[in-house]
Amino acid sequence: MENERNLMTTTEAARYLGVKPSYLYKMMMRRAIPYYKPGGKLCFFAKEDLDAWLKRVRVKSQDEIDSETSRYLANREKDK
Repeated sequence: MENERNLMTTTEAARYLGVKPSYLYKMMMRRAIPYYKPGGKLCFFAKEDLDAWLKRVRVKSQDEIDSETSRYLANREKDK
C-alpha cells in the first residue's frame, strides 16, 4: 500500500533519510523539512520532497570553490 499512496510514514521517512525518528520529529517541529498532515494527527512524507530537501543541503567540493574563486578574482581584475 505504501507504493500505491506514494507517501511514507514518519518511521519510513526516518529510515529513508538515515536518521532516527526522534531527529525527524525535531526537524518537523522546527519546520525544517516538508511533510503532510491530512487528518491533523498522522504525518506523511513524499519521497520527492525528501529527495529535494536532501539535495538542497549540498556542500561544494574544494575544486568548485577554487574555480569560483579564480573566476571572481579574474572578474575583479577585469573591472579595475
